[in-house]
Amino acid sequence: MTKPGKVVFIDGAWAGGTVEAETLAARGYELEVAGCTTDDEVVEAAGDATAILNGIYWMGPELFARLPELRVVVRAGVGYDNIDVEAATDAGVIVCNVIDYGTNEVANHAFAMILALNRKLVALDHAVRAGGYRPAAELMPHTGRLTGQTLGLVSFGTIARAVARRAAGFGMRVIAHDPFVDATQAATAGVELVELPALLAESDYVSVHAPLTPDTRGLIGAPELALMKPSAYLVLTSRGGVVDEQALVGALRNGTLAGAGIDVWESEPPAPEHPLLSLDNVIGSMHMAWYSEVAEVARRRGHAEAAADVLDGVMPRSVVNPAVLERAPLRTRLTTGR
Repeated sequence: MTKPGKVVFIDGAWAGGTVEAETLAARGYELEVAGCTTDDEVVEAAGDATAILNGIYWMGPELFARLPELRVVVRAGVGYDNIDVEAATDAGVIVCNVIDYGTNEVANHAFAMILALNRKLVALDHAVRAGGYRPAAELMPHTGRLTGQTLGLVSFGTIARAVARRAAGFGMRVIAHDPFVDATQAATAGVELVELPALLAESDYVSVHAPLTPDTRGLIGAPELALMKPSAYLVLTSRGGVVDEQALVGALRNGTLAGAGIDVWESEPPAPEHPLLSLDNVIGSMHMAWYSEVAEVARRRGHAEAAADVLDGVMPRSVVNPAVLERAPLRTRLTTGR
């Protein structure tokens, strides 16, 4: 028997919503899938919805004010920068995200970029395709040995900790900056916590894992990049906007920085003429660090399960705005994480 409660995937028409629909059906809920591109379309499709599944659609204060029945919105991923969390909290709406589904994939992708930059694999590939088959100065790594080099992690959440474990296997020293993690917790993982300027100055590789928030937008800009070694590399797999792209272009062009691996962009997809894509010392990918068949299914199941949990009155695995639970208590308390 179908339970009461309307669930709408507001921008899921492109994906079909099959996994989400099957997951919700197993919990007794029906899913409606829409292809909304405006607030008016969201209100038409989900004006009386109690739960919304959301991929990338921006939900701001004006929209929340027009959704009086809404109890929960679930972002289909770890990041939730397309949802005004403060506005949702003011409206009494629980905001959930989907955690853990792609931890290994993102960690592997970040470390693969580190390895590729370390060994200049893209330049070597281009050289051999062009007929080159002899050592050349421009193809020689500054050091091909990761052992003994320093990896700096900006933010030390679940994915960064997975990267740290990989780095330890290569004999790297790992340091991290995260104001929300205490030194004892980091030390247990074999990582030293430092301030951001020290991390940037000491690291041979900097891997950025901070979420995009008002406090982290532009966190790594021209002054921060100027602190890095000219031989150092930067890898970004969390969110575009945490690193100032124009400042990064300048640092790569003037030799302040040796190279970069970029999976996420300030504007996605990046334009073909984006200046970072014209640089030989940049490895780019298209916000696909998380992507695998296994991760995709886990993400979509988790997306639907969080909505069903809230409608059933049960604490989901991750709540972004736990303060709202004072007004909308759920039966099982789960420690909320980053």
